[in-house]
Parts: sequence; structure tokens; C-alpha cells
Amino acid sequence: MAFRLDQAIVRGELDNTEQGHLRGRIWLEGRAEPLTLDLEGDAWRDVAGARISFTNHEPRRQKNQGDLKPAQHGIVGDITVSKKVKQITASDEAWQRCMEDGKQPPYEWRNSLYIEWFSEENGRVVIESADFELQITEFTWQMDEAEEQAQQFANLNAMRNWLATIIQRPEKKDDDDDEDGFEEDEDLPVSEAEWEESLKLSDRLTDAHMEAMDKYAEDDDDETKVAFVMGWDHMLDMMAQAQENSGKPQTADKIPSMEDFEEDDDDPEDAGEEWKEDAEDESDDDDAFADYMEERRSHPLQKSAHKLVTRILRDLRDEVRDEGIEDEDARNTPLSRFISNTMSISGKLAGALSTRRFAEGSDAGYTLAILKRCLNWSNEALSGLNDLLADAMWEDRHTLFSEYKRELHVVRDGITDLRQEIRLKNPGL
Repeated sequence: MAFRLDQAIVRGELDNTEQGHLRGRIWLEGRAEPLTLDLEGDAWRDVAGARISFTNHEPRRQKNQGDLKPAQHGIVGDITVSKKVKQITASDEAWQRCMEDGKQPPYEWRNSLYIEWFSEENGRVVIESADFELQITEFTWQMDEAEEQAQQFANLNAMRNWLATIIQRPEKKDDDDDEDGFEEDEDLPVSEAEWEESLKLSDRLTDAHMEAMDKYAEDDDDETKVAFVMGWDHMLDMMAQAQENSGKPQTADKIPSMEDFEEDDDDPEDAGEEWKEDAEDESDDDDAFADYMEERRSHPLQKSAHKLVTRILRDLRDEVRDEGIEDEDARNTPLSRFISNTMSISGKLAGALSTRRFAEGSDAGYTLAILKRCLNWSNEALSGLNDLLADAMWEDRHTLFSEYKRELHVVRDGITDLRQEIRLKNPGL
């Protein structure tokens, strides 16, 4: 995933006075020496040909900032001082009320400093803020519109190449037409290992898509840009075809007439029997719905996990609200690790065990792979609970946490037992 450094920035300077080459120095909170940038390419027209300096008057350390190599070599991404961002104008209390009421908090559009590069050492690095103090010098050369478009297209390709390293698509077989390597043969059972690889690819695709949406969601042509950087060329072809067809008038043979909407009354003698057929259809629908509801009946293991999550959210309602997930540091607290992993277990069990056929055929391999993930999440949740139980700050909640621990152990044992049961029914998976 990308490094994001807006909070850790103390100050920085970029120099794009040499066309095709950008240099810079960036000081981070807690680091004596600055990062040095030596990048190929140019910024957008509002920066290309100039030097800029920026200052953050309220810096604070960020997790993993120490992983950044002091010397950054690579290529530029999008670099501009005029990226449009939504800035919330409400106070924290007003913002909380809007969230509780399901309303959009008041905001305004502001220009933001946006600095992106792709380094050999750390991959994609992003700095974005509308709050930095910014200065820019006179321009030593001017970029024209065509040059800017060429640079922006090069930046799209850089993003596409970087996301490809995240996705890690498997090599296509000669008869594999699927864009992301998923097979659709439902007649053959798929092993747990094969399902695990498929789920890992799905996770990587999700991570890559989140990165793409985070960057392009506010752009007018966001769908096209996201499809391009994700490598979904088939979607680009479909969009182009749809755009081409949208400009064509309907031909006469495609324009519907009133005759197309007239009922067929060619056989009036059978009209009196129609109500019987309709009644039979309704009866069939009722039976099908009853079968559907029976099939969707919750598995006892999923019920236990759901009951635990419901209790946690009820008992710890205030703590969950105060904890929040505003940044990466908050998401890695023991309480957040416990709650988020327990919720993941409940959600995935609800999907995997939602039909009576979860232990049969190809579904069995998928279920085994999901249960394996649930085991890992349960271990992470228990680790968070153990940290909470060892923390004197949570002493008044230790009795409650001990109860959660017993219930979570029951869920984990149930997952282990179900995996063994499925394996016995499906030898070879």
C-alpha cells in the first residue's frame, strides 16, 4: 500500500527548474536528516519550471515513517498545488451529529498540495494537504497543455504499473478469458488451496481498487481512470462502445410501437383458465420461497459469532465511538484489533455458511478456505483481548473481557471442529 505522509511533514522543498528532472528534500518529524528526492519527469503546469516550499505548522509522527529510505529514486506521479479536495467546515461535535443523523457534513472545495512519486525503494509515496503554508518561485520554463497531458498520461501508466505489482495476476492460460484469472467451472470441486489462492487474489484486487478509488473518485472521468489503472481493458472497450452507441439515433426497426405493448388475446377460450394457472404459479412461488428461507437458515456457529459481535457492540458502544478508526494508529489498538477481527469472523461465516451445500462439492473448498481465515482472525482477536486484559487502564472491564475470551474460544473451537467435519466428508480437499 502507499506511504502517506501528510501529518509527519515538517517542511519540504521541490525543484523542477530542470525540465524532465525533479529534485527535492522533505523533513519528517523525529528524523534529523531529510528525505532526498531524485525523480524523472515533471510536475503539472502549475509547478513545472518552478521551485516550491511548504511548511506544516502542526507536525506529528506517523506509524511506519521510519520505513522510508532516506534517498528516494524513481519517477514522478501527479504533483500539483491545485488539486481540488473537500474540506469539512463543521466542528467535531457538528460532524459527529451529522454522522449519527446520516447527513452530509458541510464542506467547501479547496486547493490542496498533492505530491506523488513512485520510488525504487518504497513504491508509491503520497503527500496531500490543504493546510500547509506554501510558497512558489518564478518559473524558469513553461509547460504547455500538450506536455501536461503527456505527463499526466505517463502518471496514469505509472499508477497502473504500481497497482499491477499489488494485484500480482497469475499468468493466463491459453483458454483463460477471465480478466483476473478466476475459473468458472462449477462442476469440478476446487481444493482449499486453490480457493485460498483465489481469495488472496481477490484481497489484492480489493486493495488495489481502494487505492485507485482513493485517488480518482472525485475526478469527472473517475470510471475511465480507475478501469485503466486497474488493467481492466475489457471495461474500457465496453465504455467506448457504450459511448459510441449513445450518440447513434435508434433505427426504425428498434423503435417500439404500440403493438409491442398490446396483450395477446388470440385465444379467448382459454382466458377463463388463466386464474388457475396463476394460482398454481403463486403456490410454486410460495414453495420456492419456503425452500429459500430453509436454505438460508443460520448455522449455529454463525449464530454464536453474530451473538458475540452484537453483545460487544452493545456493551462497548461508548468505547467503540471514542476509539474510532480515523488513522492507522487508531486501527491498531488492542480494542480495535479485537473488535474488527471478531466482526470479520461473523461477517465471513454469514456468507460461507449461508446455504445447506456449504460442505459439498466446490463449496467445500471455499468454506475450508474461509474457515482458515476465520481461525487467523480469532487468533488476532484473542491477542487483542490478552493485551486489554494485561492493561491496568481497562481494569474495570477485565471481567467483561474474560467473558468475551471464553465466548471467542467457543467460536474458535467450533471453527476447528467444522473444518475437520468438512475434511472427513470431502477427502482430498
